[in-house]
Amino acid sequence: MDNFGKLPLYLSIKDELEKRILSGRLPSGQKFPSEEDLSKEFGVSTSTIKRAIGVLVSNGLVERTPGRGTFVNTNRAQTPLRSFTEEMEDRGLVAGSRLLDKSMLSVSGELAWHLDVIEGSEVFFIYRLWTANDIPVALDETYIPKALCPDLLENDLSIVPLERLLEERYSLNLIRAEEYVTARLATETESSLLGETDDKLVVLTVERKIEGISKQRVMYNRILYRADRYILHFELTRYQ
Repeated sequence: MDNFGKLPLYLSIKDELEKRILSGRLPSGQKFPSEEDLSKEFGVSTSTIKRAIGVLVSNGLVERTPGRGTFVNTNRAQTPLRSFTEEMEDRGLVAGSRLLDKSMLSVSGELAWHLDVIEGSEVFFIYRLWTANDIPVALDETYIPKALCPDLLENDLSIVPLERLLEERYSLNLIRAEEYVTARLATETESSLLGETDDKLVVLTVERKIEGISKQRVMYNRILYRADRYILHFELTRYQ
């Protein structure tokens, strides 16, 4: 794990290609460079290039058309799937976290359905407090099937970003997510953890089911954001 601060090679290449698309260097509708050309440019195998392009396809930036080839298609680009740390960095803030709990449990009912596992399956539970510039912003409950990463809890989860750990150590690609947002009053315990004594603190509850390759359910998490310290931002277009 000496190279833990670095992204996997295919993700670094994906990031570079994504920059070219979003900057207009690879405009929408243009045929995407061939895997062979990109392999020569980056000095990597075509399998690494295939993996990078696969993520761009999943994110909606590139589209494969049978019989025609692969094309840039920014008109179908989706909201990027980012970790809390990446999102805070994009906002110019320093993200921090405090591990509140980590354990293993057997799931049933709705939680088993969210994780797409059979009832009684063992999953890891990770509970964290997120901060932005040292100010409490959110509480994060994360559930991950044990079968995907049996020794997950042996890692120092208070230091290593969980998403990066899953991608780099366990080769679990986080490709797409389904997300639901609701609002409610925080409980007394939640208010206390978020640094608030008022019993009328409003939190935005973001429930997210994250999938990997072949729609494999990798993670389910429930994040409670302080409504007075967090703004949900969407870019919407009526006409293309």
